Amino acid sequence: MGALIVGVKYKEMNYDLDNSLIELEELCKACNIQVVKRCIQNLDRINPSLYIGTGKVQEIKAQLDGIDIVIFNEELSPLQVKNLTDILDVEVTDRTDLILRIFEVRAKSKESKLQVEIAKGQYLLPRLAGMKEHLYSQQGGSGFRGSGEKQLELDRRLISNQIAQAKRQLAKIVKQRQNQRKRRKNNEMKVIALVGYTNSGKSTLMNAFCLNKNKQVLQKDMLFATLQTATRNVLINKHACLLTDTVGFIDRLPHHLIQAFRSTLEEVVEADLLIHVVDTSNPNYEAYIETTNQVLNELGVKDTPMIYAYNKVDLNKYGFIVPIEPYVFISAKERIGLDQLETVISSILFKDYAIYDLNIPYQDGEVFKYLHQHSLVLEFQYLEDSIYLKIEMHPSQIAKYSKYLLKN
Repeated sequence: MGALIVGVKYKEMNYDLDNSLIELEELCKACNIQVVKRCIQNLDRINPSLYIGTGKVQEIKAQLDGIDIVIFNEELSPLQVKNLTDILDVEVTDRTDLILRIFEVRAKSKESKLQVEIAKGQYLLPRLAGMKEHLYSQQGGSGFRGSGEKQLELDRRLISNQIAQAKRQLAKIVKQRQNQRKRRKNNEMKVIALVGYTNSGKSTLMNAFCLNKNKQVLQKDMLFATLQTATRNVLINKHACLLTDTVGFIDRLPHHLIQAFRSTLEEVVEADLLIHVVDTSNPNYEAYIETTNQVLNELGVKDTPMIYAYNKVDLNKYGFIVPIEPYVFISAKERIGLDQLETVISSILFKDYAIYDLNIPYQDGEVFKYLHQHSLVLEFQYLEDSIYLKIEMHPSQIAKYSKYLLKN
């Protein structure tokens, strides 16, 4: 499928158009669409009815030989889609639609499929009037709820029902996820979430820490390889922790997707620490950091500690980077700098931890079992009437075991 992509440079824009169009081409590639032509216009402001000027629309119409689809770099309004489709007489879509298409193909879990279905429905609902308009005619007779009901109204009702049904199913999954989070909190394990721009190397870093090869997640050099949250047990300087891989962000991530994936991204909101993975080989890394932090802010993540992991240093393109504290330069693929990253994680997550000596009578074996599983055991010894235990733990957690503490 051949495409013509369209971008507009205007006064109020807050992103780099050239870099954004390169990213749009990558999105097209992910959808198996070949970009044949590129069109750019300078405007004082966006045309509310056509997005671009009327003259530019005619110019594009004259270039549609071998073009199957015209794709705009920003999200079009329903009116703009309708007007442009009427004039150009080819499929007209936008950046948001491409991202939704990728998500639809890549979604594997039941949860992510439902989230994409909701997001796609919310995107399509106001745009139906501009799509396949020639199919909308008066319908009547058997199979229709009312004589003379328009196909457009039927489609709207169908999509609305699909959204409602998907939301109901998703609510059940969200409840299960919340129960899982409660169980994790009861286990008192620290939760670390990987965040960052799409294709920055989060999944590769996840696998570098995941010792069980059967539990590793998909890692691939493409946009949005990961669409569902994955949580794994890992050891950080011998401390048992939970590490969560999340969906990557992108510039101007459609609000439909942020809303639909909010339940998944709650893992980020409730994490004890964020590792912000940055692709140092990408010249736009600063803009990508800003985009990620902006989405995190929209999610309500403000006070959670964050480490910047400047990834892909094996590509040797990080010489002029001015890092944000606290930071580590790493290569998840080549396992460079991971020991240093562990040290920085420990300095944040376990800075208030202290070492305690305990003496646990054999009749309280369940206490020994629990502490053995939920604290860092430095030493233990079976004595005649009890078990000696040296552990590292947060002061707030040790209070309930005060009667077993040995006085130094």
